[in-house]
Amino acid sequence: MTDPIVTVVPLSGYRLPETAALRRNFTRPPERRSDYYLQAYDDRTVFYDCVYLEEQQGYLFTAPRFLNLWKPFRSGLRLDGRPAGRLRRVTWLRCEQAFLKAPKGRLTLEIAGETVEIAPRPGLAAEFAGMNALVAVSKNNRLDWIANWAKFHAADHGAEAVALFDNGSTDYTLEALAAAFAGTGLKRVVVYSAPFPYGPADKSGRFDVSPRFFQSAMLNLARRDALDRARAVLSIDIDELVRGPEGASVFDMAAGHPLGMVTIQGSWAYPAEGTDGPAPQGAHVWRAEPDRKCNRKWCMAPRGAMSRTFGWAVHQIGGILQNLFTSQGSFRLVHCRACSTGWKANRFRFPETMVKDPELVALMSRHFGGGA
Repeated sequence: MTDPIVTVVPLSGYRLPETAALRRNFTRPPERRSDYYLQAYDDRTVFYDCVYLEEQQGYLFTAPRFLNLWKPFRSGLRLDGRPAGRLRRVTWLRCEQAFLKAPKGRLTLEIAGETVEIAPRPGLAAEFAGMNALVAVSKNNRLDWIANWAKFHAADHGAEAVALFDNGSTDYTLEALAAAFAGTGLKRVVVYSAPFPYGPADKSGRFDVSPRFFQSAMLNLARRDALDRARAVLSIDIDELVRGPEGASVFDMAAGHPLGMVTIQGSWAYPAEGTDGPAPQGAHVWRAEPDRKCNRKWCMAPRGAMSRTFGWAVHQIGGILQNLFTSQGSFRLVHCRACSTGWKANRFRFPETMVKDPELVALMSRHFGGGA
């Protein structure tokens, strides 16, 4: 088995200095700004990345919601010392992208009293063209979990590539993370180094701008960069596996769908009662009685109708269109509850009543030697 070609790409973003008076406005009123919210909120990142897209002949900026930082960013952007031309801006609930169609030149940003040199990186679309790809955000997930996740989907669904956003892992180096993909059956991997704040993980108010900018922004960065010309893309986390009929691929279903997308519903899976702390995917052969559903995920053709119209989000894309026209029952998500570093609360609490699932036992035994 040939090991994949792995590229490590540091994102070329910009954060305001800690001493700068300029900050992104908060998304919640003062009475709902908890200490946790204030600590986790990203008020300094102006943009995460700038990439030059050869096919579109221009610069793509991927950013958190600009909010009040849009005007300083727009007015301060310079190309070869002159004000940049018109920016095409796309805004979603949690992130934004701005595109400047222009030839290559010296790009700078005058903001908060300083001039910042911007070093756009080259795009990666040609390297992943035509491939079935996985995309995920990860921080300190164990390297064997990541390898298991990649190998499973290569074997069962024909995954050929991965775009993984490393959100500032401290348990290992980027080089060790890149090496973890050896022997997985993949052809191409890009590890984006993205050590930006993830954002508050608690619930927002109904009419708030969501402060959890990072993950949706990374998905849309991949959509326009490495995975722009991929055949189909499966967006699932390291603790999630997609199971389906033997010999069938969720990538094939998405690529063949009229809207270029399928939604994948799923359920939580658990390791044996008494498990204390993190457990690999293969240990998750128990389910709750009654079954407990988890959030849905999706598989998408990047240039399909849903992707072009709505962009990418973690769970909800296109509202009623997704609910009515992209649901399917052939493929299901197995969300491994204890395959987690514990950054979210209650991941190591299990239901009072669990039953061993024979189908999960068979699946985990086949791939990981699990099922005990």
